[in-house]
Formats: sequence, structure tokens, C-alpha cells
Amino acid sequence: MMLSRMQLDATDPTRLSRRRVLLLGAAGAVAAAAGCTDVDDDRSPAAPTPADGDNAFDVIVVGAGMAGLAAARALADAGRRVVVLEATSRVGGRVRTDRSLGVPFDLGASWIHGTEGNPVTDLAAAAGATTVELDFANVAAFDEGGERWSQDEFEAAEEAFDELVDTLADEGDDGASFGEVLAAVDPGWFDDRLRGFFTSTYLTFDTGGLDELSSTRYDEGEVMDGPEVVITDGYDALATYLADGLDVRFDHPVTLIAVTDAGVDVVVGDRRFGAADVVVAVPLGVMQAGAITFEPSLPDELLDAVGSVGFSAVDKFLFVWDDTFWDDVDFLVYTPTRRDVFNWFLNVDMLRPGAHALMTFAYADEARASEAMSDDEIVELAMSHLRDMYGADIPPPVAMRRSAWATDPYTLGAYSFTSVDTRMEHFDVLAAPVGPLHFAGEHTDRAFFSTVHGAYLSGKRAAAEILDA
Repeated sequence: MMLSRMQLDATDPTRLSRRRVLLLGAAGAVAAAAGCTDVDDDRSPAAPTPADGDNAFDVIVVGAGMAGLAAARALADAGRRVVVLEATSRVGGRVRTDRSLGVPFDLGASWIHGTEGNPVTDLAAAAGATTVELDFANVAAFDEGGERWSQDEFEAAEEAFDELVDTLADEGDDGASFGEVLAAVDPGWFDDRLRGFFTSTYLTFDTGGLDELSSTRYDEGEVMDGPEVVITDGYDALATYLADGLDVRFDHPVTLIAVTDAGVDVVVGDRRFGAADVVVAVPLGVMQAGAITFEPSLPDELLDAVGSVGFSAVDKFLFVWDDTFWDDVDFLVYTPTRRDVFNWFLNVDMLRPGAHALMTFAYADEARASEAMSDDEIVELAMSHLRDMYGADIPPPVAMRRSAWATDPYTLGAYSFTSVDTRMEHFDVLAAPVGPLHFAGEHTDRAFFSTVHGAYLSGKRAAAEILDA
């Protein structure tokens, strides 16, 4: 049965009561340098026009990603006058679908991670999105040099990786990275390229670079029950559904949020918007870069949390051919010595029959490095892997698309993870309101950070803080 929006918004109140909320004291706001642009020292910027009746709201939401849209939707449905100020020309944030090649290509989120009890499952149904469950074991796996791995070899390496993940925390140290501890415990681990593949694709992909990842908290967070499914016709359908009827102002990059005696002023260029409450729903990378100036400054505890939670880089690449030349499986695995780039290919034909397309990935430092590469260099690297797998005669793709989240000024990365500097309490601090300022985003959800459902739930939580007050 299709759920109505009001039914979707009636989330379980016990979800909020289980959250630990830290009280940070008096009202404040984030103090950070906004220095993303050069300013002539001899030039004084024009004062923003004051908020008038058309620019005054009950709540301003900064950011139209899934967290911001969830907050705005709940507040608007409760009768509050809400405006969403979005820096880009679209809704969704890190949910973004490119259809320019005739194949829906999700540059950001693709999966619903666990369908049972997941609000995104209901949201997808309400938005009319279709999903497919892919089999992670339905693979064709190739070693460097083109020899195929057997199913027994593949399963044995996966079991070894599972055992590593289950036990390494016992050897970890709060001041040491996963990579450091692994090198000490099993210095020959990466000599087996298949084991290295699992460490790359099943750990670095989901978290962050092994030299940054905490050796004691790498497996923190909760998971939803049920299978993982991929949305086949574009994840952006969920963002579009949430945004329907909301007052979203596009190309409105916020540069200043100031708490005053009268409420909160939010500045975009030479315009000033006013509200009693503000939901700050920008990615952690934007907070870390100080792209928004806040007056007065946030408590040091919050600024410390902003700098201590890791923010990973992950990029996705779509390659399209005139015909399909690869195995009829869900995934292709390649195990080169060089890890973290183009070693796992999702067969898009399984999502869209006849697409003749593969999607692949780069993680952590390799993702950052890929963003400095030209399209031709990206195609050449991907084809060097595929030709090692399927022979020198396979044709190059006829088209490709790619993401660049780490250098996008409105994201500056992909999603949060537990770095060596992270304590789990940092997520609680990131989630706690400071006076009329409320914070949302996947990085503010201690249980479900780095996920779309974590972002969605955080937006609902921020809205509930305002409505309950």
C-alpha cells in the first residue's frame, strides 16, 4: 500500500527518546572563516538588506539535501512557515541522478541499506521508486593478469576478511589507525590481492582510508535489518517527492548565520532572511571548511566535534557501450595491486536491461586523485583493468559520466566515518541544538551516520526539537 506523506512523517517517537542529547548551554553559532573567495581589502561589502515580511519565516532550513528536506517537510506539514535555502540549482544534496546518457546514474546514493524498519523504504514506495536486490556473491572475479578467481578462493578470502573485521578491534588502540594495527598484526595481509579487494571494497568504501580509520571504532554504528536494494530509476525521486510543495530557494548559498536578540538572521549575498529557528543541514565537509560564518561562535565542544569526525571521499563512474561484452552477473571483481580504484563494477544491465553499462568506484585517496584526472585518463585507467579481464580487443566506452564530491564546494566529500580522532560522543555533540540553531545531516546521527536513512532521521529529529519546544 502506498503511504501518504503524513503517514511517513509519523515516525516512531521512541527513536528520539533513545538518542542522547547533550546540552551545550547558551545560544551560540558556528565561528569559522568563510574564506572560499578572495576579497579586495579596499572594498567594503554592501550591507545585506534587512529581513522584511517576505523574508521572515518561522524556520529557515539551510540545505536541500535529504536531511534538510526531511526537516522542512515535517515542519511545513505541522503548519510552520518554512523556507529552504539551497546553494545549488537542485534538491537532493548528495542524492543526485544524471540521466543525460539515457541511463539513470546516481552519482551519490544508490542503495537502501537494509529495508526492514527503514524509513527510506517507505519513502521510496511513496515516491514510486522501483528497487532491485542484487546478489553480492553473484560475481565474476579476476586477478591482475586476467586469471579468474574460483568461487572457493573468493569465499575463502571473504571469510578471512570477515574474521579480520570481527577481531581486529581487540588489537586496536585509540591512537592508532586500522591500517597501522593491521600492518602490525598481519604484515602480509595485502600480499593476497583478493583479501585486499575485500578490505578495499567492503571497508574503505563504507568508511574511509585505512590510515585515517579508527582501529577501535571502525565497526561502530547500527544497521537496518533486511536486504540491501538499489533504486533502479533514480534516487532523486525521493528528494523530489519530499520537496513537493516546499518553498525552496535555489542558487542561495548561505554565507552567514547570526543569532540576534530577535532570532536568527541568515545572509545570502546582499539579502537577509530572518526566523525564530534555523536548521543547518549542510554536509560535514562544508562545516569543516568553514564555508559558512556563524556569529557568535559555537561552543568549543561542537567545533572540536566538527573537526574530529572523519569525512570520506568516494566517487562513482558510469561507462556505456554499444554492446555488452562482460559476464552476465551482478558484479565484476578485479584485484590489482593498486587498491581502491576501479576494482568493483556493478553491472547496470541488471538494473536496466539493455543499458550496456558498468558503474565503478574510487575510494578515499584514490577518489581524491581521480578528481584531478581528465576524462581521457579515467577511461584509460578503467579500460586497462577491463582489458586485463576481457582481452585487448574490447572497445572503449562510447560515453562516461563521473562524480567529483571531494572538490564540489557544497559537499567537499562523501560521508562521515569514525576516524582516529573520533569519539562516539562527537556525533551527539554534532546533533545537539545550540539555542535556536538545530543541526541535521548523516554526520549528526550516532546510530546511522554515513547513510541516507541517517540523514532523513536527523532531519526529522531536528524538526521535532523545534515542534516540541
